[in-house]
Amino acid sequence: MSGVDTDLPVREAVLPHCAVTTIDPGGIASRPDDGAQAQAQAQTHGRCPADLRWLAALPAAALSACGGGGGGDPAAGANPSGLDAPSPVFRTYQDSASGLIMAAGLPGATSVEPASQPGLSLSLSLSLSLSDASRFLTQATFGIRSPEQVSALQSEGLEHWLWAQFNAPVALHTSFLDKQRGTDKTTGEPATAGEDLSYQAIWRQWLLDDAGQLRARVAFALSQIFVISNIAPDVPAYGMSSYMDTLNHHAFGNHRTLLEAVTRHSAMGYYLNMLSSTKEDPEAGNHPNENYAREVLQLFSIGLVKLDIDGTPLVDAQNKAIPTYDEAVVKGFARAFSGWSFGKARKGHELNFDDPDLGMDDNWRDGLKAFPERHETGTKQLLNGTVLPAGQSQDKDLSDALDNIFQHPNVGPFMARQLIQRLVTSNPSKDYIKAVAQAFNDNGKGVRGDLKAVVRAVLLHAEARGDVALAGVDQGKLREPVIRLANVLRALGVQASDAVGSSNFWYLFGGDMPLGQHPLLAPSVFNFFAPGFRPAGALALRGLSAPEFQITTETTIVTTYNVFYSTMYGWDDQHGLKRDFSPWTALARQADKLMDRMNLVLFNQRMSTATRQRLSTLLARIPAHDEWGDRQRVNAAFVLAAVSPDFVVQK
Repeated sequence: MSGVDTDLPVREAVLPHCAVTTIDPGGIASRPDDGAQAQAQAQTHGRCPADLRWLAALPAAALSACGGGGGGDPAAGANPSGLDAPSPVFRTYQDSASGLIMAAGLPGATSVEPASQPGLSLSLSLSLSLSDASRFLTQATFGIRSPEQVSALQSEGLEHWLWAQFNAPVALHTSFLDKQRGTDKTTGEPATAGEDLSYQAIWRQWLLDDAGQLRARVAFALSQIFVISNIAPDVPAYGMSSYMDTLNHHAFGNHRTLLEAVTRHSAMGYYLNMLSSTKEDPEAGNHPNENYAREVLQLFSIGLVKLDIDGTPLVDAQNKAIPTYDEAVVKGFARAFSGWSFGKARKGHELNFDDPDLGMDDNWRDGLKAFPERHETGTKQLLNGTVLPAGQSQDKDLSDALDNIFQHPNVGPFMARQLIQRLVTSNPSKDYIKAVAQAFNDNGKGVRGDLKAVVRAVLLHAEARGDVALAGVDQGKLREPVIRLANVLRALGVQASDAVGSSNFWYLFGGDMPLGQHPLLAPSVFNFFAPGFRPAGALALRGLSAPEFQITTETTIVTTYNVFYSTMYGWDDQHGLKRDFSPWTALARQADKLMDRMNLVLFNQRMSTATRQRLSTLLARIPAHDEWGDRQRVNAAFVLAAVSPDFVVQK
């Protein structure tokens, strides 16, 4: 949305190592896999800014993979970026235009800038067609702003575009809350941040942050795998926003580090009951809560049955799928995850493990705190016959348990399928899943779990790139409703009306979910839709999955139409987001050129003859003799385009 100010004072390496060096400065420099950068950071004893304390609880063992490089393996001594060159040092600074705190040098960033070179990639030097460039931007961003953006990608090439996205800074969502929450007029203290500010921060990133679109798309995809929701129980604004900061931070880092950051996050602990989960106490009737243990296995990492690397379920001698775990394993992980709660209490109140202070913003920023006296110290049964010995420390138990999950062979194909579904197609082939899973298992430098390598593999695979891939009738996906809306708004040149990008966008449609979907508002930990959902009818008969159809009902079809109608006809710029109709109204009296622009920006040059004919007939019936008529033509064309099957289905 605005340029970054690199001349402002910076706070070097405050995340993640600042929190760790405060606890144990020498411990970082002594770890062989942190490298020279961590040794330098170990000399930094500055206090973490409030926006970044959500990672303060992570120990050096968990953070070794994210110290400014991308995709490091906690167990490997390789450069975590998977590159031979040093990675940029993590830093934060204040953007001079918006006043927001920016994070730069995040995991996945690299100092080696590839040359701009037209083509699919360095290994696929095929030309990038206009259609494929448009489709790539649809897969990797929240929408195309203009034909010029597509042409620029053709000239730049995918390699340089990806490098720029991996290196782009991101505004902290918690910083947006800090700036926008205001002051309580009665107490003079910062006012309570409302949930709408968390939603504003998300839409701000999606619609206005052009430099970091890929990070925004991947973080949203991750939020639909590692699900928290502001529905039953309600998660306070700082819990939601610091969680989004966590996903943004690790989007191109290492899966193992992401897994630990998610596990230790206060919002996840609260949502799935790891918060205040205590050790066995038969006399009191207490036992470790199994909720997070169950979901981290089933929904976040490995699924219910063992998989081949191509995602095919493995079967036993009786041709039955082989379960990945049983109830004893769930109980073992629950024991390993016991003994965590919030670490702060308000002045005059005692710290209480069982009744933590949910009203303190710092508790949502800081992450969960270990309470060793409440941790189960006995043995723990984990995956594949692994048993943790009794008497280990709380951090050691948690770290070993997460290592056990991370090393399971299911994680690669499990993550591969879901990320492909969120970005490219609902029914990837076995070869596609296998290729992405192989990138997860080894990024080419001996590093497991490099999410940057995984994202590259998803977007550059032959089933994602090239016009030939479109020939398959099984290719493509239903665009998620919120992404459809973002696509339309970005095509309309949406802009903020103030420097920080504030809006009351959440209230535009009454504060509910007429689209059937909204970030951080899934009805349950199972997200809005299941990866394997098959709607009855032709798709089910062909054995095809179509997850997004699970929230496509008679009701949402009507209410979604109403949303797009309101977007074009009922929008008021007082909502804080302005649109620029000028490129469209300039073509309003030239129907073919108007449809050509729409075909590229919205349809990836896949507009059907039938849709074009409908648009042509519609435009011909609307007089365009003045500015009002020009605008009416554009409005009507956008509403029709937004509900057309060849836009709704992303090929």
